Amino acid sequence: MLALPRPLQLERILPVISSLGVNNLFLINAAKVEKGYFGSHLVRDSNAIRAKLVEGCSQSGFTALPKVTIVRRLKPFLEDEFHQLFPTPTSLKLIAHPTRVNSPMTQSLRLSQFERPNGVKERDLSSVVVAVGPEGGWDEPFELELFSRHGFQTVTLGERVLRSDVAVVSLLTLCNEWLGGPY
Repeated sequence: MLALPRPLQLERILPVISSLGVNNLFLINAAKVEKGYFGSHLVRDSNAIRAKLVEGCSQSGFTALPKVTIVRRLKPFLEDEFHQLFPTPTSLKLIAHPTRVNSPMTQSLRLSQFERPNGVKERDLSSVVVAVGPEGGWDEPFELELFSRHGFQTVTLGERVLRSDVAVVSLLTLCNEWLGGPY
């Protein structure tokens, strides 16, 4: 899950996502996402998205393109559709958010500190879902609490606020390493 970034950033992120073997990409709305981003040529034209995904697959040798879904309303998506797509017992759900100094809101862990849900072995995980927010992070407290209510655990890459493209690459690489293989 990726909070819809600026169109130029999205153009850079899409090939990376497909080259790293992501199966599903949900481009979602969030409080800090500019509403105009949903009118960009990439969001309006599925062929433009496909071309960027093909570019990434060509680079990596993967042949399966990620399925891309545009989600304009976060709360209804999490409440009505999300759990059917990613059942709780076999899905690890992470929300990335920068650690805020002296903030009681974010009790984040590093990825290496997580335990698999209910003692599930990595080969038994059906999916790992990583929610990457907009630049500046998710809206505190509303969005963080919303994700928490739906089984997401907060993970951090530290105190620095990262650009979306840097956060995506870092988190996907760490997830791959943590799981011991491709995602």
